[in-house]
Formats: sequence, C-alpha cells, structure tokens
Amino acid sequence: MPTNNSISNFKTAFGGGTRANRFEVVGGFPTITGQGIPGISVPTDETKFKIFATSLPKAEVGTIQVPYRGRLLNFAGDRSYGNWAVSVYDDNNTNSLWRAFNTWKELLDGHLTHTVVNNDFDYSTLQTNWTINQLPLNGTPTGTLPLRQIILKNCWPSQVGSLDFDMAKADQTIFNVVLTFDWYEIKIGI
Repeated sequence: MPTNNSISNFKTAFGGGTRANRFEVVGGFPTITGQGIPGISVPTDETKFKIFATSLPKAEVGTIQVPYRGRLLNFAGDRSYGNWAVSVYDDNNTNSLWRAFNTWKELLDGHLTHTVVNNDFDYSTLQTNWTINQLPLNGTPTGTLPLRQIILKNCWPSQVGSLDFDMAKADQTIFNVVLTFDWYEIKIGI
C-alpha cells in the first residue's frame, strides 16, 4: 500500500504554491463630471503597478448566544468586514494616486465646505468597486486568468496616510490608504 506522506507526493499536490508578490490591484475612481465638478482621471495601470502591498481584509461572522436550560447555544450572527489597507508608491506625475485619493476624499467631505460634492447627484457614485487579483506562479502571461479575484464592493477612502519626508533617506516615498467597503465577492479559478 503506497504511503501518501512522501515528499514527492507533497510536491506534486502542492503545485509550487502561491507567492505573496504575485498580485495586482485594479482600482476605480469616481468619474463625476458636470457643474464644475472634476472627475478623477487615473489610468488602471497606476493602481496595478503602484499599489505594492495589501492584504485581504478580514470578514467575521458574529455569534448570537441564546440561553437554553442553563446553557448558552451559539448561532451564526451577522457578517462584518474590516477596512482595507493598501500601500502605494508616490510619484510626481500629474495623475498621481496621492492626488487622486485626496481629490476623492474632497468629494466625500470638502475641507472648506464640510459638505459632499453637491446635493444634486447620487451619493453612490462616490463609491466604486476595487479588485485584488491573485496571480498564478508565473504571473499573468497574455490570456492567463488570475487564480482568485476578490472584488470589494462600494469602496471609498476613509484615510489617506501621510507622506513622510527625510533628507537622510534615499528610499522611495510611499503612503498608505485605508478604504472602507460594504462587502466582497470572491471568484476562484475564473
């Protein structure tokens, strides 16, 4: 009878595993126009290449405890989602992501006006879907689909992190963004 716990069986079943650095983030910014309101024009490649770190936010199902004859019975409660954090390389392009995220926040709550962009539009247009693609071992050659696709629904930036400057460092400037969202959809092996 063959044993199933050999190293060669493990390697075959493992298939090389996945890599933490094989991912891309595809983001969508609001495109509101009209009444003097600027849209946010950011090419998709900006998010694919400049968001260099993230993780899938946690989803948690709460517990409802119901007492019954001296015992607490546990039932599944409501699902809640954590916020989603991304780390971004800053650049000096006209369409920089730092500028785009701050413009988005301005549309949500103006610095000077303390209002949403205006009263004559649907607020949901300020919420967009973002996608995390987990790529296969060799990246995504043309025509290859991601291993997993996680679509975060109705995102908006709740925090745009600081830009830290230091003359003693030669590192690339980065900043963090925290996005709030309603829920996510997972597509596996698409």
